[in-house]
Amino acid sequence: MERPVPAVDLATLLRQWSDTQLAGLDAQERLNDEAARSGSLLRPPATEADVAAAEQRLGTRFPPSYRSFLLLSDGAYGDTTGPVTGNPPEAPLGFLPAAELRWYREVDPDAVELWVRTQEEIDEANGGPDLTPPTEYDEVRDHRPIRDALLIARGFDANCSLLVTVGEPGPDEEWEVWDHYKEGASRWSSFHAFVHDAVEEKFGIDADEATARRLLAATQARDNRAPIDLGRIRSPEAAPVLMEAARQGVAVSSVLQALARIGGPEVVAFLAELEVEPWLDRERLHALATIGSRDALEHLVATGAFYELARVGDPRAPGIAAEQLRSTNDPSTITTAASVLRTHPDPGWVPVLADAHERVSYAGTRVSLLGALAACGAHDVVRRWAPDLLDGPYWYAARHLLEDLDRDR
Repeated sequence: MERPVPAVDLATLLRQWSDTQLAGLDAQERLNDEAARSGSLLRPPATEADVAAAEQRLGTRFPPSYRSFLLLSDGAYGDTTGPVTGNPPEAPLGFLPAAELRWYREVDPDAVELWVRTQEEIDEANGGPDLTPPTEYDEVRDHRPIRDALLIARGFDANCSLLVTVGEPGPDEEWEVWDHYKEGASRWSSFHAFVHDAVEEKFGIDADEATARRLLAATQARDNRAPIDLGRIRSPEAAPVLMEAARQGVAVSSVLQALARIGGPEVVAFLAELEVEPWLDRERLHALATIGSRDALEHLVATGAFYELARVGDPRAPGIAAEQLRSTNDPSTITTAASVLRTHPDPGWVPVLADAHERVSYAGTRVSLLGALAACGAHDVVRRWAPDLLDGPYWYAARHLLEDLDRDR
């Protein structure tokens, strides 16, 4: 069977991007209302007049592939991090329509100043700039061009997507796209390159044993692109090489991503028995959930991996979450279990949630439990307990809970 590959033309590539992003949503995630109604992350196209007006307002001409994007879809219900889920009360998230585009220095001048100053300090400490040639989806090594960046997408918290002039591109040359977050940024050479890379990440790539070995060696040699391509391998013929690498502790995170794409009974049996460092065990479980076969899911049930089961919509997840909630005092487990029960509300969960709330003291965990209690219909309990948190660090979450309950009266 012929395996899908990213299209060349942008219109088809954008449809692939939307379809693959939607297909990759977890069972617990919900699209915002507009995308859910249309069944696509793409918006209606902008007109040539819309785009020209935005260019005139900003005093620039957009680079070719981004300009074409606006004429095909005036923004999108998603960005470099994936689909927009939920309906945030603030400004809309995702790729912005042409009319809402702004220079980033005007939107967040403090962030621009911070990154320029930080880059200067990094270069001084390292004896000069890092001149390593960048690849697609590589880390940004010089943040100074952020001074002239265009904000093209808003994300949660400090995340955003930027269109950045690196060097001195001509009027018909591409600008880089940056996925910017608190700790740094990833970059692509153009908007077309970003969409192509995002589609390839979902489709995966073909690789024989020799290619897999080459990528493993390059990953160990700290080639920046190699671990990304290694994690995208989808070819069953590469599975033996990848499983041996995982046994030896080589590039385990990327190898687990690849094995999740490959799947099959042998891979499931291997992952079920594989011993990894504790910080990698969630990725091992994630791989089993992604495979999603009966044997893979049964292993998750046997090990109590309720979050991964919930991620793929297994109906046993809430019951396992509730059982663990009864028997643990670990704040992380309690918070995760509460999130699962919140997305599977049932009045029957109220006693176990209330009991957990009585046992814990950390405000963040208590807020998560109150959110689940509210979803399960225990409104009077939430009204009684939420005010206790209004003077603490999670006052805003407690206030939102109480305001939501008042609106529902």
